Amino acid sequence: MFFNKNADIINRTFDTIIKKPLFRVVEAYKALRTNIMFSIPAEENRARKVLFTSANPGDGKTTVSVNTAITFAQADMRVVIVDADLRKPTTHKYFNMSAKKGLSGILSGQNTLEECLQTVPGVENLYLIASGILPPNPSELLSGKYVDRLFQKLEEMFDVIIVDTPPVTVVSDALSLCNRVDGVLVVASNNKTSYPELQEAIKNLEFADAKILGVVFNRAKARVSTRGKKYNDYYSSKEDLQLN
Repeated sequence: MFFNKNADIINRTFDTIIKKPLFRVVEAYKALRTNIMFSIPAEENRARKVLFTSANPGDGKTTVSVNTAITFAQADMRVVIVDADLRKPTTHKYFNMSAKKGLSGILSGQNTLEECLQTVPGVENLYLIASGILPPNPSELLSGKYVDRLFQKLEEMFDVIIVDTPPVTVVSDALSLCNRVDGVLVVASNNKTSYPELQEAIKNLEFADAKILGVVFNRAKARVSTRGKKYNDYYSSKEDLQLN
């Protein structure tokens, strides 16, 4: 599993590493990007597909998925974020973009991919497929035949596909997509996500035969030692991100 004990993350404010490029934040996501690339070897004409979920709402999964996508885009890769949280979507808010047309429209046949694919302003190589209008049947849409067709098209267009999904212990939506991606990252929150809740999330994913890449443990407080104090003082940060 991934581990980096000296990195920050900004949560719950829709901030990104573009808006607040703190050194430790940026380095944390670079480390995560590297680990993902090693975990999912490159194949010619095939995109890396990574799904992000969490045990509970508010654990920071969308913040992590958005910033991971930005980091891949900064490495000269064509990246698309697919907001598959069709219940409480927030990905579009990070970029002040519209969510009126998006994934739900594509999967229900109301919109084309071209109508829903948005260029993220200020971030070269990054695109967004927002949630679209919230449907009454999210689980059914995400398990339908149009999902495979969409991913096939996206693989022809992009190098990396980042999929943001609802918490896996709350609804089963993420489980419908597990077999359509190369790997899953579970986001857990310090002093919020309990160990039994994390165990339940992992158990659910394993039941769906998901390839779990690791657990991103965020909002962890910095460990200050005599040797490391000067680095913590230099970075002037309040929170740490652990990639477990």
